Amino acid sequence: QTPFVITIHDASLFIYSHCHPRTRLLSIRLALPFVARRAAAVITVSEHARQDLIRILGLPPEKVHVVYAAAPEHFAPVCDAHDLASVRRKYGLPAQFLLYVGTLEPRKNLRRLVRAMRQIRQYGLPHKLVLVGATGWQIEELYREIEAQEMKDDVLFTGYVPDEDLPALFSLATLFVFPSLYEGFGLPPIEAMACGAPVLSSNRSSLPEVCGDAAYLVNPEDEEELVDALVALLSDGARRAEMTARGLKRAGTFSWRRAARETASIYRSVVQ
Repeated sequence: QTPFVITIHDASLFIYSHCHPRTRLLSIRLALPFVARRAAAVITVSEHARQDLIRILGLPPEKVHVVYAAAPEHFAPVCDAHDLASVRRKYGLPAQFLLYVGTLEPRKNLRRLVRAMRQIRQYGLPHKLVLVGATGWQIEELYREIEAQEMKDDVLFTGYVPDEDLPALFSLATLFVFPSLYEGFGLPPIEAMACGAPVLSSNRSSLPEVCGDAAYLVNPEDEEELVDALVALLSDGARRAEMTARGLKRAGTFSWRRAARETASIYRSVVQ
């Protein structure tokens, strides 16, 4: 039997099965434990995900290795006024906005974010919400929530955005928000940090491990805590500037070059 290595990004199929379509559960979830146990090594993207996989799939700890992801090398703050204005026009972006980037699906907790956005209106905050990413399953529930909260004029969907436009989007955002319930790594917050956006993130799963002290972390299931955090950060430019500095430093600690070296080392250990 030829030895092989498998990369598993998270255990959400098992922990948040209700947040995945049935077809995905029937195909990948059924096969994954068998394949993972047969693999000579398993790579995952955070220590949190590693512990989940060891526990849920019953894998030997010495077989599961962490290789952290990173933002693309070209992700950096965009300062050119012409480039920023061009991207603002292209997507019809408002003057001040909160940004989310990622698949639009239930696990990302966007309905609760929409409700929190409705509540910050009473504080006189004018910020809109810009949702960037492909539509996942159960998107109709998010649309219904926006309608119920009377937020149709305050939530902008861009759809999928090419990589070359993302640094400018992050750079234009007043605040990047990522209230996800579960992530194996959670790349968008690190991408946002690399581009200078202050980050408000969930305190669940791998996100505290990945974000460190560079993000403002909240309980994603506590709507009032989310509202309080939004009001605090949107009302305090100096605090956001401090978070930008910490975020740039934090994003710099992750590297695809290092990830490639570590991955190659794991493969070499398997074939020797």
